[in-house]
Amino acid sequence: MLRAASLCPLLLALSLATSAGCRGIAPPYAPGDSPDPEAVLAAGAPVLTTLQVPRAKVRQGGGPQANLMLVAQAPARFSGTIQVSGNELATLAVNELEYGLRWVGGRDDGRSLAPGYYSGPPSRCAVGALLGVDLEPETFVDLVLGGAPMIDAPYEVLDRRWDRKQGRELVTVANDRFEQELAYAWSGAAWQFAGASLWQREADGSRRWLWSVSHEELHEIDGALLPKKTEIRRPKPGKRGEVVLHITFLKQVANPSFGAASSSSEPPVAGDSEDPPNAGDSWDDDWDDEDEATGGASGDGDEADQVDEAEAIPAAFVGNPTGLTVRGDLCAGR
Repeated sequence: MLRAASLCPLLLALSLATSAGCRGIAPPYAPGDSPDPEAVLAAGAPVLTTLQVPRAKVRQGGGPQANLMLVAQAPARFSGTIQVSGNELATLAVNELEYGLRWVGGRDDGRSLAPGYYSGPPSRCAVGALLGVDLEPETFVDLVLGGAPMIDAPYEVLDRRWDRKQGRELVTVANDRFEQELAYAWSGAAWQFAGASLWQREADGSRRWLWSVSHEELHEIDGALLPKKTEIRRPKPGKRGEVVLHITFLKQVANPSFGAASSSSEPPVAGDSEDPPNAGDSWDDDWDDEDEATGGASGDGDEADQVDEAEAIPAAFVGNPTGLTVRGDLCAGR
């Protein structure tokens, strides 16, 4: 039997260990030596300019898991296809001029969207049609490329603190319309963007939550740190609760070649197992099926500029209406 005196060192050690656990994760800097907020924010620049995701899994809430294939190019071009059991459900292509959404359907997701091809100016509504979470194209591309979706400058830094529970450096910034909290992880000898939340600032001084995103399991791809998992959350429109989207990246390819610019009215469909996005790329279709714009005046010069710009857009980022009824702009008036 242990004597009371011999228990003291043991109890003291246990007390210290418990106390350390309660204190959480210590910051990677000494007290009084906190980093400059702007230096931390600077680490949020996208670490890549192009990325291909041949294999990913996507799940909304507790719903069924689907396959996702994606290509992205800074600042706002991307194309993604969602498949269920090898069958195309939806394909969205976005570039600086327009979006093109192939909605084939085949699942009951509560949107009752008629099968067809929808197109119009690039918008957050179009991104939401594919993922169920409304994000500006630039915001989504920044996230895919490992960058922080920053609000527009000029902004002011409202707060900076170390969160011991998350083990993250939190920096809060605001401009005249939005307030944003950005989270950064310390990896090796540098800061790495790991998440953000965005609120809209209301006239009465309150704020309205718009979305939150968090990255987990950062790993190195071609010298860049990218997440293996991403969670995106937003409020349910007109309801209590929130929409939660889980993306698990099974394969990521940095700096792929997207081939030639679009020169056909019927470019290939990104993610179509019969016809890859372009002749220069090969999608990895080894899926586990069981896991289931511009506005303003348009003079002759403007039209010529738009034609030149459209011809320079790789086919991977141009929509394809082939085989579907053309139904106009899904996002008009939204």
